[in-house]
Amino acid sequence: MPHIVLENISETKEAYEAVESFSNKIEGGILKVMEKYINASAQTALIESLAIENGKNQNFFVQLSQKKNSLTIRLLPLTDPEKTDGVKTIMAIIAKQIKDTNESITYGKNNLEDFLIH
Repeated sequence: MPHIVLENISETKEAYEAVESFSNKIEGGILKVMEKYINASAQTALIESLAIENGKNQNFFVQLSQKKNSLTIRLLPLTDPEKTDGVKTIMAIIAKQIKDTNESITYGKNNLEDFLIH
């Protein structure tokens, strides 16, 4: 399962507020982040996303989950999309948006190194 851990971040709400909607044209499709939701305890956020690649549409949620001093970005298992380059790119863009809010935030463990934006 693709995931990215951001280190040195202690609040899901901070990450949630950093995520901005976007729509990026790519060859053969579009990558889009549309809506975002946060739970009442502000420990988990969901980012509604869409990847259209070569005529295949995938709606899914990216989940932000708080640990002590880190935040994990992963796909919500209930919406389990095919792990295409577009899906991975959306995750990397979300991670970069959050990382850019605070210079102390760094990339931690992940299995999307080829997609991360430094």
